[in-house]
Amino acid sequence: MNTKIGRVLSALGLFAFTWAGTPAPAQTPALGLVAKTAEAHIGDAAASEGSSVYSGDYLSTSDNGSMLVRIGALSLELQSSSSAHIYRTPYGAVLELNRGTVLYTTPGGQQNVVIVASDVRVTPAVSKSDFGRVTIDDPCNVTVESKRGEANVKVGSESRTVEQGKAYRVHAENEISYRQYLSPDADDYHKHHEHSPCVAMDMAHGHLPIAPGQSRFLLLTAALVGTGTGIGIMKAMESPDRP
Repeated sequence: MNTKIGRVLSALGLFAFTWAGTPAPAQTPALGLVAKTAEAHIGDAAASEGSSVYSGDYLSTSDNGSMLVRIGALSLELQSSSSAHIYRTPYGAVLELNRGTVLYTTPGGQQNVVIVASDVRVTPAVSKSDFGRVTIDDPCNVTVESKRGEANVKVGSESRTVEQGKAYRVHAENEISYRQYLSPDADDYHKHHEHSPCVAMDMAHGHLPIAPGQSRFLLLTAALVGTGTGIGIMKAMESPDRP
């Protein structure tokens, strides 16, 4: 009897030793944090100041909401009625804007952020700090504005540098319909959504499609460009602990 008890105790001791020696699964580090928020959500949960943001998170704001996210020296502010998915990248972050407007700041020479809206890709220049805005006007039209610095904008085979103080309305090639959200930098990104040519939407609304050789970039005058700047992101830029 004593022998049986001894064997049980030995087995329990071995189990406890093995369990204690097994390392816990590594926790995924946060991509950034919420610095300021009003009527905004991360996934289905209400966002609050100090909330962690992880790669793959869905960020959204209500009609009167906003959300400022800090990722190291980068700042991203979703304005009202906006939504996006955000992902970690070796250079910083890539944000896929699904609707609405995002303001961004980049430090220059360090981290960077890429913003994808429909099939328009916006990449701030890494040689200098940048402050800009990207807005989805409709599924086939995106407005890109550089308030400071400059950004490269690419749609299809055409690209252009948006210089400081300028804004362009960019006509997308395709409207995007998602089956599954995935980082725009992933190798199989295009296998997870459908493309609907914008030429069909243009014709359905009685608009002439972009003619061969015609630029997809329309320079906007200052009077047509929004004047709001986003108080949260401006304060973040002026923060004394910002690199």
